[in-house]
Amino acid sequence: MTFEDFLYSLGERVETIGTSIRRFFGLLFRPEPSEKPPAFRFTARLVKRRVTVHELISLHLQLMFLAYLFLNFLVVLLTRSALLVVLIAVPYFTYLRYFIGRYGSFMLDVRPYRFFYYGVSLISFFAFLGYVLLRKLLPVVFYYYAYLVAVVFSILLFWWYFKRTFGRDYAYGTVEEVKGDLVRVFVHDDICANVKPGLYWVPATPDAEPGRVVKVLVEERFMRGAVPVRILEVYLSEPSQSSQTETPPNDEIE
Repeated sequence: MTFEDFLYSLGERVETIGTSIRRFFGLLFRPEPSEKPPAFRFTARLVKRRVTVHELISLHLQLMFLAYLFLNFLVVLLTRSALLVVLIAVPYFTYLRYFIGRYGSFMLDVRPYRFFYYGVSLISFFAFLGYVLLRKLLPVVFYYYAYLVAVVFSILLFWWYFKRTFGRDYAYGTVEEVKGDLVRVFVHDDICANVKPGLYWVPATPDAEPGRVVKVLVEERFMRGAVPVRILEVYLSEPSQSSQTETPPNDEIE
């Protein structure tokens, strides 16, 4: 290889790397919806039961948020550095925006999840930042208790507003099995109905055959979240999204 060929090859590699870097930061700050779901090499290993892409994305968001809380807790406990709280928040919020923007289309309805995780993440950020600043500016125990009350009130207010805006007492599922007077329904993770994904036995109704999409009533149970109790409606075909405020289960992503 001549020196000219070497320089030409080096220039091509630099241009390729530059294009890749520009594309990386372009997707990071202006995420485009992906045509393929994420691989979930780590998240999928934590799940033993049947799940869909929707459930894996929801679990990934939960793990991200818990990791963010844990890192902030360590910072506040060990260093009490406001700068570190900010430095942790920048990549977290950047990745949160990227992940939801990139893969949110694979969720049944991304809107409540986006609102919820942006909301609780912002509350957490200001809670930790406010605490470390309070420790430096007003080192009096009374102010700590008052601040804690303010944070708890903010969380309760946010949860009330979320339930008022997105909350509902029903969810969608798919009939898996009919056994006498009971049917087993697979219900997706549903933050609006506060129901966990899984298989639930509910009383049988006419037309509730395996493979049918059903609308189920859920009831809140203490320390358990909401639990499906009976079928409200059976769909011969998937409900029209234009007639629903929430998107029912989509078989294409299972």
